[in-house]
Amino acid sequence: MRKVFILAAIATLAFSCTKKESGYSVTVKNESGDFQKVILSNGSKENPIEDTLEFVNSTATFTGKINGWEVYRLKGVKATGESAMLAELYLENADYSVTIPADEKSRTQITSTTSKLQKQIDSLAALSAAVYEGIDMDGMFAKFRDKETPQKVKDSIRELMNSLREKSGSYLDNYLAQNPTSPIALYNAYQNIRYVSLDSAKKIQNLFAGVANYAESRYLKGIKDAVAKKEALAPGQQAPDFTLNDTEGKPVKLSDVYPKNKITMIDFWASWCGPCRAFNPTLTKIYAKYNKKGFGILGVSLDRPGDEDKWKEAIKKDKLVWQHVSDLKFWDCEAAKLYNISYIPQSYFVDSEGKILLASPSEEEIEKFLSENLK
Repeated sequence: MRKVFILAAIATLAFSCTKKESGYSVTVKNESGDFQKVILSNGSKENPIEDTLEFVNSTATFTGKINGWEVYRLKGVKATGESAMLAELYLENADYSVTIPADEKSRTQITSTTSKLQKQIDSLAALSAAVYEGIDMDGMFAKFRDKETPQKVKDSIRELMNSLREKSGSYLDNYLAQNPTSPIALYNAYQNIRYVSLDSAKKIQNLFAGVANYAESRYLKGIKDAVAKKEALAPGQQAPDFTLNDTEGKPVKLSDVYPKNKITMIDFWASWCGPCRAFNPTLTKIYAKYNKKGFGILGVSLDRPGDEDKWKEAIKKDKLVWQHVSDLKFWDCEAAKLYNISYIPQSYFVDSEGKILLASPSEEEIEKFLSENLK
């Protein structure tokens, strides 16, 4: 499972929410001259809650009352209208003090709180961050990207970065193992449910559905919704049909494509997507190997509005000789919504009748699947 880097550390104490009958207060101190307003929001699409305050004497204080706990985000707004994410709060009925530093390179700090949940998370996050103390990550990345850096040095840098990432991530693994139904575990599962298999998603749903305190949680509801979407796109289901324009502006219907092949890959990608572009050379080799055996690809681009030329240029540069379509709506791509696409590259494989054969495989699974099904 991929992990959202909210925190990463082990905790041995069980969680207990802070009770404050009068509600919560979040005081934001603005030491930076960049921001004029601050927004506190829950980030929910179904039931959005957002409160905006202007700074008065460099201070703004949000007050309210919340049922249980929920993750809220603080966002700063500049005079130009440009906004920036400042901090993430595990909001419950407690007091929070947050400081926006004058130095742009410094991170916004939650300087004090009476929330036991926030204290726990902050302490765990600090342990995770300590893994990288004294290490010049920017310098390492720069050296890794430098064409003049010897391959042996790049390999050692990659090994060190993987080691650090693994050590940092192990704290969260340990915490989740010891606290499998904690609020932290619930939110982490909600954030990552899109990346796991249907079977794993069902187990996660059943785990949290058994906790009475989560019955009304929007995070549990989100997990249930994700499971339902995965079930609708599971192998054996009919692939949702869609029509998008090709590079010449001509409409292409999915159901007109898959009857031409034994197996069709619906490949969601974009010219701006680094991992997609990195995988394209491998995908072209796979296509060349299996195309004559009945393998076809329909590339669906999530390029941005106005980036038609970049889309076409990437197709040409990466030598992607199969059919391509897009509505150039970025993450609002109609086909991407039908297939619940929340990351790319991501793909679905269908047979000649449009039945889903394989859903969201890893890169390693793709050729294995084709070699077994296209003799």
